[in-house]
Amino acid sequence: MQLGSLARWMKRDIPVWEGELFTSSVSGVGRDVVFIHGLAASPECWEDAAPSLPGIRVHAIHMRGFAGLAPSAFRSPMNFLKPVADALAGYIRSLRVGPAPVVGHSMGGLVALMLARDHADVVDRLMVVDVPAFFSMLITPFATATSMAPLAQHSRRSYLEKSKAQHHDDTRRTSEKLVTRPDLLERVVRWGLTSDRAATADVMAEVMVTDLRGDMQRIKAPVDVIYAWDRVSPASKMSLDQVYASSYAGLVQGRRQRIDDARHYVMLDKPDAFYGAVNAWLAQ
Repeated sequence: MQLGSLARWMKRDIPVWEGELFTSSVSGVGRDVVFIHGLAASPECWEDAAPSLPGIRVHAIHMRGFAGLAPSAFRSPMNFLKPVADALAGYIRSLRVGPAPVVGHSMGGLVALMLARDHADVVDRLMVVDVPAFFSMLITPFATATSMAPLAQHSRRSYLEKSKAQHHDDTRRTSEKLVTRPDLLERVVRWGLTSDRAATADVMAEVMVTDLRGDMQRIKAPVDVIYAWDRVSPASKMSLDQVYASSYAGLVQGRRQRIDDARHYVMLDKPDAFYGAVNAWLAQ
């Protein structure tokens, strides 16, 4: 974490809302916007949101089980995303501010899509960050939920069976693919290592078989999609563009934008470009 960002993070007076599946930390003053982190990640990924978005009140969701927060006793295997989306709907209604803009990164993007699909009254607009509506399209363009089920369960078992040393090494290797800067890498590694391993394995498997492509026409709120490309990516710009165009083809309204020279944590790698896109999205 950069010193300026660390100072902002430590000095904030943040009221915290406690729920069964997540907590919410609030910073800034103005229009309410909800930010949802991804798998084995932390709401710290949104640390630049409040200072980069004047007139915005940031609600940073922290899902239980990730980045040092103990897992919920109410979590059931392969059934996490939808309950979180339903609980978020209740949280937004409790704010009594009307429909709110929602930003979701990675697994949080899938939660946000479910939220908009099932609770249209609470979502003003949606921004999905670096995840197709069916994550497994990034593994193979021919994926289906049925074909991916065996791999999902194999991945779940393998994740749980690793020794502590293997888990540490694999978390670091995986994290190197998610962010470009070495100083940011250590934070992403920490988030992964302090996430509950069983919760991470279960939700990872659930994400791999969650296909929301057929639900796009049920989402009436505008949906903007931001995704990242970097030279180390196994996909070319053209093929990645095709994945996202195909994945979100059924959307009623919204735009897609690729941010280059950034990896999965695009909001950390390219904060100016990312929050510039968020500002433009909020101004629509």
